Amino acid sequence: MALWERSLLVIAVSSLYALLCVLCAWQFRRRNSHVLPLLDGGGNSAASSVLVAYASQSGVALALAQHSASALQAVGPVRVLPLDRVTDDVLAATEHAFFVASTYGEGEPPDNGNRFARKYLNSHSEQFTHLKYAVLALGDSAYQHFCAFGHQLHHGLSGHGAVAAFAPLELDGNNVSARADTMQRWYQQLQQFGADLPSELDPAVQSEYRPWRLVSRQVLNVGSVGEPLVHVKLTAPQGGSSDLSADSVHWQAGDIAEVIPRNSIKCCEKFIDKYRLNGNTELLIQGEPRTLIDELSRRDLTANTLAGPKGDDHNAISEWLIQLPLLSKRDYSIASIEQDGSLDLLVRVQCANGMPGVASNYLGTQLHIADTLLLRLRSNPMFHAPAPTTPLILIGNGSGFAGLRAHLQARKLSGSRDNWLMFGERSPTADRIFRDEISALQNSGYLPRIDLTFSRCANQPAYVQDAILVNAEPLKAWVATGAAIYVCGSREGMAEGVDRQLRYVLGDDCVDALSDAGLYRRDVY
Repeated sequence: MALWERSLLVIAVSSLYALLCVLCAWQFRRRNSHVLPLLDGGGNSAASSVLVAYASQSGVALALAQHSASALQAVGPVRVLPLDRVTDDVLAATEHAFFVASTYGEGEPPDNGNRFARKYLNSHSEQFTHLKYAVLALGDSAYQHFCAFGHQLHHGLSGHGAVAAFAPLELDGNNVSARADTMQRWYQQLQQFGADLPSELDPAVQSEYRPWRLVSRQVLNVGSVGEPLVHVKLTAPQGGSSDLSADSVHWQAGDIAEVIPRNSIKCCEKFIDKYRLNGNTELLIQGEPRTLIDELSRRDLTANTLAGPKGDDHNAISEWLIQLPLLSKRDYSIASIEQDGSLDLLVRVQCANGMPGVASNYLGTQLHIADTLLLRLRSNPMFHAPAPTTPLILIGNGSGFAGLRAHLQARKLSGSRDNWLMFGERSPTADRIFRDEISALQNSGYLPRIDLTFSRCANQPAYVQDAILVNAEPLKAWVATGAAIYVCGSREGMAEGVDRQLRYVLGDDCVDALSDAGLYRRDVY
């Protein structure tokens, strides 16, 4: 190619790229009016003085925000926005604001709350003394920073002169009974503003935990210096009272499996020996008969700071046991699509400070083929697929290939061929997971571009974020054509590095515009 031809090509790509950055905000407003409509029968959003804003990483806060907005329709027009789209102008035009905010990572805001947090929670320059607000804070009490961002949001708004209608309510994602009580109180408080009390209080709980059967398990990285990465395949049991209705087993790429883990027999026996108990003791726990060892498998034994039971009778042991919290659910990105006929997970078997990870070892080593586990599906619209005509750049590492794999399968099913995979692992020999599957996608034209990086490669060690810088110009060209960027994998290290390199290559304004347009999405943990 001649010099003048290359120059023209660079100018064309740069122009398209700049145009996309300008148009992303318009594209989001168009999409947003469809996905999150103003709940006023189609009226003008600027006319609404009631706001429901959400900060959501995996869709739970979004579902609760939409449900809350539906209850507030009796008041009048209600505006529903991600937190990052709440600006000075929005707040100035709002009389009552209701915030549904998840806590992410180490007490941080979800992705769609970062810009709001930077602007409004670190300074109190603007004053909104006319604004009355309330916060529903979502969190998991098993983690140290329970509902931290919701409380930061409450204090930040107060620092801007806004008046709290009532104290923040904390919603514990792992405590079913407390969760129901919190949602009841939330809607009772909303009734003060004219809201209707909905018949269904918690739409985020979409299905019950049901038994799923382990049909196969395979270690994908035999010989790796890292922890085993295990491909788990599950199916819904058929026949008898455990039949699952068709409505309960639907999912799509981007959705999440919530798994209830169990302690190993060895761990339970160690606990039993410590207190000189009999594992076969029959107990009555909240009206249900269980053996001691079965009940211990459900409890968080690491949380034990108790003295032994006060007596060796069954009632004393039962009362002592229920002081131990139940094991928390674990979330896993689903690594397959429904049409595959199985629900697949990728599990990194963890061991920290000599202690095996409860959930990863339960799934990765402890369960036997044909054993069942309790699992439920959760929709995650924050990581659902873009339109089939949208080019898709998939970036991730390690067990994050789960979410990327599901999207690649969905793209093949829809006939979408504009796909680019950037993926990082350790060794190019031991950690080249799903080699045959990826090759088949390449050969069939569904993966025309692929960049694999390996941090333990002797010749050219690199991380997946390094591939972004190496491919800066092609990346800009893909973005200029309207490509979406989806990231799945570890939050610390990979996701942070990917975001940093994207901002270096594309610029902060473009990355923020892509995020607002729903074209930059992350499922990271």
